Amino acid sequence: FSASSKDLAMQIGASEVRGNGPSGICLSYLLSGYTPYFKRHCLHPHPILQRKLEEAPEVSVLDQDLEYLSEGLEGRSHNPVALLFDTLQRPDTDFGGTAESVLTWWHEPDRAIPHLVLGRNAPGGAWHSIEGSMITLSRGEWMGLPDLPFKEWLKQKRR
Repeated sequence: FSASSKDLAMQIGASEVRGNGPSGICLSYLLSGYTPYFKRHCLHPHPILQRKLEEAPEVSVLDQDLEYLSEGLEGRSHNPVALLFDTLQRPDTDFGGTAESVLTWWHEPDRAIPHLVLGRNAPGGAWHSIEGSMITLSRGEWMGLPDLPFKEWLKQKRR
């Protein structure tokens, strides 16, 4: 990344997100004011997490005690917050489950933080070179973004 991209971010008073692959895109989505909430009348396969989520469904997941919500969760990540969001976005995917996301995303412009996403190539990273017949190390469910499941993206691109 060049000094000019840093200068640009500083000039416009924005935070800088390095990398425009799936992680950078997800972070940009959050920084743009999209806020995750527990979908009412949704059932999570983890009964303890379900009970915790029902305690404050009107409060954004971001505004809740993330340590409390992530207690007892298991999966491929050792980061409790990452594990929590993976578990909410793709319940039981690590264990072969196919349950729908229990998150709904609300756009709350007052939460938006000015930011600039910097990347060397087109946004999306490896998504640009994936064909419908390709096999990846990550299951398709793991490759989705908030509010954009990978299968829907493939349909839109007709791959």
